[in-house]
Amino acid sequence: MKTRSRGRHRPAWAFRWIAALCFAITFGGCADTPKLEVPLTEPQQIGWAAVVRTNTSVARPIRDFVLRHAPYKQIDPKTGKPNERIGRTPGSACEVIRYLAALAASDPADREAVRKAEELARWVIRLQETDRSSAAFGGVPSTPDLPMPANRYFYTIDAGFCGTAMFSLYDLTKNEQYREAGLRFADFLLNMHSGRNRPYSRSAGLPDGFCEFVVVVGPQPAWNCDRHAKNLIALPVLRRAAQLTGKKDYEMAAQSARTFLVEGLSGAWEHADTEAVVACETPTCPHAWRRVPGPKEEPDYFVYGDTLAYALRGLFEFEGASSAVRTLYAQFAAYRGKDEKTRRYDGRIAFAGYLHPKSQSPDPLSAYYDVVTLGILHNLRRAVNADHYAAADSVLRNRLASTAQLPWRMGFDFNFPTDVAIDLTTLANIGEALTLPPAPARN
Repeated sequence: MKTRSRGRHRPAWAFRWIAALCFAITFGGCADTPKLEVPLTEPQQIGWAAVVRTNTSVARPIRDFVLRHAPYKQIDPKTGKPNERIGRTPGSACEVIRYLAALAASDPADREAVRKAEELARWVIRLQETDRSSAAFGGVPSTPDLPMPANRYFYTIDAGFCGTAMFSLYDLTKNEQYREAGLRFADFLLNMHSGRNRPYSRSAGLPDGFCEFVVVVGPQPAWNCDRHAKNLIALPVLRRAAQLTGKKDYEMAAQSARTFLVEGLSGAWEHADTEAVVACETPTCPHAWRRVPGPKEEPDYFVYGDTLAYALRGLFEFEGASSAVRTLYAQFAAYRGKDEKTRRYDGRIAFAGYLHPKSQSPDPLSAYYDVVTLGILHNLRRAVNADHYAAADSVLRNRLASTAQLPWRMGFDFNFPTDVAIDLTTLANIGEALTLPPAPARN
């Protein structure tokens, strides 16, 4: 069994583009979810750059690998060649930019990191849709190297990654072109949330999430407006745009999406179904939320580990170590293995690829850590749980840091497969985690 979430290593949709022009099949089932606190009333700027530390040599192999291979998404571990079936991807490139900006902030002498980050940023900006009449204005095609129409999918999560990357590079260089690119990504996110021509909107005044993607090919755009919890990753981009421009629309959209999507995240749901959301006339929509089918096509069965991690990162960078962030992180990190294959699972280290919310356990048929989640969650853990930060940091530095060709998954016994593609997003997130201070030694 493989995981599938957008923005990383599993773009199976790209090979089924005809079906993707229709809307996703949805599944029944729902549950009430706990109510969490409202967000902070005053905007809180979360720094993009990592905390300065003196020793960056531990991350050198990862740094060198991404300098050589980005913006390609996957590299064959045996041949060192890129996976041309996916090609270059802006979402992965933007996570690499974020990492390199953090690395340069940690080590100002690393001019090569800055040069590569700017090279990647220029490539992403060239892909950005600049036609203001387009439904995709401000976005980037998710897989631009694929043939038409697979190269015309514009995803919310990619805009979340890339808006963050552009603003981080602007903070580092003060180059206005990155500020303007970041604002265009914020405009795309605003359109995916509440644009004038966006279909499947909720009634006025009700909180809402983002459409998942829009396909721009032919006379009319095709929309998938399922609201995915992972798109909480976009909130910091909208807040930063509000701070830079003074425009209230960005902050209003961020607050609306926060209110709507945290409901789904708190129940460990993947997404809210489009039709059920539109039909819902109340602020909360517990019966609209869906999960991934189970191994026997059971409805509402799994949630992806990186869905939870990306959502938590976005929420944390939006409002800091709030009680909602602390509560949700503790809830998901507390999942435990229930049988022989999963008994070693430890949610303090990383999240499993597939998680089963009903039993609060990882799936025994896909018993692996999704390594990217260690990197995604590391800064959050540092802020909310010193014990978890120390446990994850030990694995990060003793198991992962010496592995330049790091696959995207790791067994619960810390073994690495040898036939799994090297994922540049995974490397970027692990590299960024290594720019943070090591956990203090225990007495």
